[in-house]
Amino acid sequence: MYLPGHPAREDEESLLPLSPPEGSPRTRSPSRWGKSFHSVSLQATFWQCLAFMRPSFLGKRSPASDSSEKTNAPSRKPHSTEYLDGVRGVASLIVFILHWTHIPYPSVNSGWGYKDHTSLWLLPFIRIIYSGAAMVSVFFVVSGFVLSHRFIQRMHRREYTELFSGLTSLTFRRAIRLFLPAFASSTMAFICACLGIINVPKKVDGKPFEHSLSSYLEYLDMESNPWDWTADFSGFYNPQLWSIAVEFRGSMVVFLLLVGLAKTRTAVRLAVEGVIMAHCFGHKRWDVALFIAGMTLAELEVLLKKPKNSTARKLVNALLILTMILGLFLCGYPRDHNTETPGYMWSKYVWPFTAYRRRFWLAIGAMLFVGPVAFLPSVQSVFLTRPARYLGRISFALYLVHGLGNRTIGKWLLNTCWALIGEEGLWPYAISFVVSTTLYFPIVLWASDVFWRGVDVPSTNFARWFEKRCAAPEGVR
Repeated sequence: MYLPGHPAREDEESLLPLSPPEGSPRTRSPSRWGKSFHSVSLQATFWQCLAFMRPSFLGKRSPASDSSEKTNAPSRKPHSTEYLDGVRGVASLIVFILHWTHIPYPSVNSGWGYKDHTSLWLLPFIRIIYSGAAMVSVFFVVSGFVLSHRFIQRMHRREYTELFSGLTSLTFRRAIRLFLPAFASSTMAFICACLGIINVPKKVDGKPFEHSLSSYLEYLDMESNPWDWTADFSGFYNPQLWSIAVEFRGSMVVFLLLVGLAKTRTAVRLAVEGVIMAHCFGHKRWDVALFIAGMTLAELEVLLKKPKNSTARKLVNALLILTMILGLFLCGYPRDHNTETPGYMWSKYVWPFTAYRRRFWLAIGAMLFVGPVAFLPSVQSVFLTRPARYLGRISFALYLVHGLGNRTIGKWLLNTCWALIGEEGLWPYAISFVVSTTLYFPIVLWASDVFWRGVDVPSTNFARWFEKRCAAPEGVR
């Protein structure tokens, strides 16, 4: 399961803080725990807690980083998929923006030009800043890409021993990596419901709902159930976490394809992935199709190189940029009245002809956006900036935390601003929303930072520790 020489960190976990290496000296010895416990004063504990609550970007810089700046040493070269962490971070922020804005401003669910909806914010491309549903599709494409990229590189180098070792390790840890932080977030929501801080629905699926411990356990089961092929569920404690089980299922499909196609020819591998992807779309399994699309894009990124000829390279770049622009346009596909919205009316006459069309076109948009980015370093540089990389580090935590934040401190701030500034009339309503948003967003980012360091990182470290404990020594069955 865990072989010597296997890289200790996969791409998707490369931005997590490193754990202390085995054998390194600890600040406290287990044998001296009792003595240390008595010697620690309440004041020291208090200051340690305050230090932990400080956002990570305000932490003290290491002497090594300071000396490297003084000597003008070159910064660390990002790994080949690190820009995708930035993409994921920005996407997570956009999901948060949607969930924060769509209740006070339900018009964001419609497109520009439908009836009297002519706000600037509803225009295509501009509406990307709150197109959260499209960003979920981006999540799935990025996950398929990142999870498979390193293994596809090993396929091309015929490093099958390292490939299967790494894939076994990642498969073993995947459930812990996804579900443990999600369970922690859901437990926080359950506690808030017990304290009356958040409201729970009176009915779920048309049936009376009673808040209780059994309901909470039922929710955890639904949240971690990859066998239900509906792409969502009634998340009565943490509604946005419907995608966690979908993420796990898509990951397992990618791992299965990696194992099954590891020793096939590249053309055969791409053909099989294309057929399965088309089959998934045909059966409304847009989520699985997106994971496979990410895997296919990773293969193309490893396989294809830009032409050396300057003219040909400019032509390729132009085509990639146009494709990315088309993807962004489709990512703005409205939720409501899409076939009556200028710019998207054509979708009424193109398959699919049901409500599935929205998920389908958002999926196509995500593929057309993420694909070209893999071949455009200038676009990648946007997602390698410090803000984007920071969002990438806290992206999973932000996704897990913001729903509860919206229903607690966010709701209180918005109601308070409406009470103090007013909610009658366009300008008092808008000013109240802007003020509450300005106060609330830093709080959510801070809470996500704390959750990342306090729950997300330890969950990943626990998964690695548990894997090592479960691994059989060489020669032992």
